[in-house]
Amino acid sequence: MTDRLERALQHYPHPYVRDSELNNLLDGTPDSRYGKVKRMIGQGKLTHIKKGLYCLTEEMGYFKKPDLFELAQYVYGPSFISLESALSFHHLIPETVYTTTSVTGKRSQEFETPLGNFSYQHVPLEDLYAEVILFKENERQFFIAKPWRAICDYVYCHRKDWNSLDPLTKSLRIELERLPILRQEEIQVLDDYYHHRRMSRFLKGVYKELNLLQGTQK
Repeated sequence: MTDRLERALQHYPHPYVRDSELNNLLDGTPDSRYGKVKRMIGQGKLTHIKKGLYCLTEEMGYFKKPDLFELAQYVYGPSFISLESALSFHHLIPETVYTTTSVTGKRSQEFETPLGNFSYQHVPLEDLYAEVILFKENERQFFIAKPWRAICDYVYCHRKDWNSLDPLTKSLRIELERLPILRQEEIQVLDDYYHHRRMSRFLKGVYKELNLLQGTQK
């Protein structure tokens, strides 16, 4: 016999559920709600990801493997996929990335969960989603950095003093022909976002070299 919570979750619109959403589904005290959640975890119907966040399982009728890029924004936010995960997604680096990497306007954090490991690096909060897109495919959707935003986040977060394309090919093993055009308008947005002398040098240096390689004009 299923209880009220289980019946409500059987038709839940996505596989991730938070305490705040459970509060809307259940009456009673916090202790009674937690008791029902704990029982479902014991029955294998919910997976505990982190405090206040759970994932529905096959026992609840969710047979698709959870999308880690989508889940990352539930684990810690505001955040979006960037750094190595975004570079791999855009086919810029050859390596398989085993930790889902994101950036956030909050302090840096790392989480080990039953579904995977998640890393978050701090970047400026103001205009956080500059040069970020919302990726949608079938039922999955998540925010992810555009290629040059992901590269710049890498330089910023790892405090690289780069001002040319050479480190991108040697350190990140990015093939130059895979790099998208870097337009002056994009440089302005990114330069304004980071507002950091080191980032300005990097953007100006790679833009100058890309103009020579790609034949673009200012």
